[in-house]
Amino acid sequence: MKRIYPESKTGLINYIEENFHSIDQFVITLLMKDGTSLTVYDTYTYLEALGLTEIQRDCIHEDAHNDCFICKKRLSDG
Repeated sequence: MKRIYPESKTGLINYIEENFHSIDQFVITLLMKDGTSLTVYDTYTYLEALGLTEIQRDCIHEDAHNDCFICKKRLSDG
């Protein structure tokens, strides 16, 4: 799992550009500023999309369990 910060949007765009030809499949869920969410995927099968989602879930759970999850700070948090 890769946490891109502090400039996460720019970092994500740079990561995708640098690794564009190595990316075969992906699943990503975005939370928009209006509170809606958007899941974007490009996979060969439904099961591969579910598998990638489970890998995400497990990585996040493991990082949280090991106190390695780095939370984004809100501007009002200081």
